[in-house]
Amino acid sequence: MILKNSSFLNDWNNIKNAFTKPMAEIYYRPLFMVSLIIDYHLGKLSPFIYHFTNLFFHLSCVVLLYKYLVLIQVQKKLAFSFGLLFSLHPIMLHAVAWIPGRNDVMLCFFVLLSLIYLQKFISENKLQFIFLHFLFFGCALFTKENAIVLPLIYCATYFTFKDFKSKKIIKLIVLWFIVCVLWFVLRYSIVNYMLPIETNFISSIKNFVFALILFIGKAFLPFQQSVLPTIKNSNIIFGLMSLFAIAFMIYKLGINNSKIAFLGIFIFFSLLAIPIWFGATKSSGEHYEQRIYTSIIGLFLFLSTLKINIYSKTFNYFIIIAVCWFAIKTFIRMDVYKSALSYANCGIKECPNYYLFYVTKGEDYYSKKEYNNALTFFSEAIKLRPDKADIFSNRASTYFKMGLLNEAIFDYSSAINKSKFRAEYYLNRCIVYNKVNDNKNAIKDLQVLQKCCSDLIPQKLKEDVLNKNLIITSHKY
Repeated sequence: MILKNSSFLNDWNNIKNAFTKPMAEIYYRPLFMVSLIIDYHLGKLSPFIYHFTNLFFHLSCVVLLYKYLVLIQVQKKLAFSFGLLFSLHPIMLHAVAWIPGRNDVMLCFFVLLSLIYLQKFISENKLQFIFLHFLFFGCALFTKENAIVLPLIYCATYFTFKDFKSKKIIKLIVLWFIVCVLWFVLRYSIVNYMLPIETNFISSIKNFVFALILFIGKAFLPFQQSVLPTIKNSNIIFGLMSLFAIAFMIYKLGINNSKIAFLGIFIFFSLLAIPIWFGATKSSGEHYEQRIYTSIIGLFLFLSTLKINIYSKTFNYFIIIAVCWFAIKTFIRMDVYKSALSYANCGIKECPNYYLFYVTKGEDYYSKKEYNNALTFFSEAIKLRPDKADIFSNRASTYFKMGLLNEAIFDYSSAINKSKFRAEYYLNRCIVYNKVNDNKNAIKDLQVLQKCCSDLIPQKLKEDVLNKNLIITSHKY
């Protein structure tokens, strides 16, 4: 997104293009791209500015969560305690420390602002508040696609704090619907790619329920964390324990306001539903931890309705222990995000069946010219994903550096066969053919390149291949 996209980020004019072009060909997240463009102009390729921005949004969300809870009459001490737990929660780390996780932090930022101004409108009925509410609702839509469920949350919020007979809700529902339709039409005109469903309906439902319990467990008992949690490398024991604990707290403590409790549960499930359904329909079943970042505000809202004596020693001790535990666990795990290599090492340990971590390790060894080690990891990645052309290309480049030219030709040919047209694959294979004096095949690749992208061909390579062909032709006569 950054290193391989620097030419895009370097041009201020691409702020407009961020709203008219898809991200990674399948997503529509213009505000996320705009934030990267701004960061690039502030710090170029220095990681500091990108991490600083992530941290800025995270701390802003902490403050906004506190303000939102106080606005709906949660006691300040309890709201502060929940804000503190939210700020240090280990499950938040993947969204904050991993730069692409910013998308979910920004979503939370705009969701909280939209809820705050909706709440103020409900309480004070001032036009500027509903204007700001719609502004931040629009920002949420332009940040991540699952903001499409927000009108349901807004309706639930309105009915929680306002009379059901209020006529204003009809106008608001119509406006929310219009905004969603306009956004959907715009998005569809830019991204018309539909992500394939890789599992049958029954399996998807089972995976969905599994993931839901998994996320509940990580929200309350953040064990078994992973940079890439999947169905295969996770279990739901902590989720089941958390559900039991929730049921026990409801039974033992009771609930002050059942309507707000329901709203909290609804916020949690509705904001999480689309991302975990997306993961549930994938054969790998990935459930990135940053996907819970925004929805977890619903759990804090639910917990605020329990009949807790916030002035008791038990409550104080519980908060102190939880804060210390969260802080230590988060601090220790931060090293995972120190570099691409530490991230890949952790990924291989926590999710050994995912190919991308092996590719990252292979690329790291390749950059260090440790070609034997690079070959090992690229080969392992190919075992896991034999359909990925770029891994074959990486391994072919490694073979070339090792002087194993026939193996390099085979892998470049595999990369060509497994992908849509990629000029660099033909160019690299042409170079190797030329190196082994297979002029016939070198000429074929050169002809392919000349038809579509002749400017890509190095002049020296072109002259060398053509000169050899001239020599061979003259020898025939």
